[in-house]
Amino acid sequence: MRRLVRQEPGWLRCFLWHASGSADGCVQLVRSNLSWSAAGVGPCTDAEAAHRLRFGVARLAARRDGAGRPVIVLGFDALRRMLDAGHTLDEVASAHVWWLKDLLLREEGGTSHGVSLVQDLAGMTAADVSSFVMPSALLTQLNYARLLTAAFPCEYGALVILDAPAAFGMLWSVVRPVLPAALAERVSFCARDGAEEGGGAVAAGPDATLDVKAVAAAIEAAPRPSAAGPGRGGAVSDAAGPGAWSSWW
Repeated sequence: MRRLVRQEPGWLRCFLWHASGSADGCVQLVRSNLSWSAAGVGPCTDAEAAHRLRFGVARLAARRDGAGRPVIVLGFDALRRMLDAGHTLDEVASAHVWWLKDLLLREEGGTSHGVSLVQDLAGMTAADVSSFVMPSALLTQLNYARLLTAAFPCEYGALVILDAPAAFGMLWSVVRPVLPAALAERVSFCARDGAEEGGGAVAAGPDATLDVKAVAAAIEAAPRPSAAGPGRGGAVSDAAGPGAWSSWW
């Protein structure tokens, strides 16, 4: 805790903000976060992140959600490239956490202090799903899900899963109970026009074939930030209706 105060004051302010200014709540959240880090569940180092993130597994959409939060797009094809290159799922997850922490620090002092997520599963097959429900892979996913939902200073808006294959239900049935109920209920499943069930290939590039109306409607419906915390203003970025999101990406 003292090291955090001394070396990462901006990160500590993120915890205080998330705890709505409660010192006790902040301390509890920080301790939980540090416990996960001590167990090996947390962000990788800057050097590791620079190496792993070159695959482009996470990127920011051009537009923000209806509450002004940045929108992160996670691509399954990039994830597969990372795994094929020899990275473990734990290395992928820790790079994601590093990227999210860096984004929150860059957003510090803004009005949203959270993110909306789009998980693009185009190209995911039943065989891919089977590999993700293996015990070791499941443990990694569940650990990081617990970290990000119970011990991380981030407020989540919309959660969109795009082009999930039919077999994805098997993985979702395991992960869903770990998520806070209110968060799980906000998950929206969307599909590209013409996408084949079961992870079939999409003819055009992913950005060109997004079902913009369905995804944009879910993003626009992202809940407004909860009760004000330290440093949170009342302004929200201009909200565009679904029809205005054709240039979202």
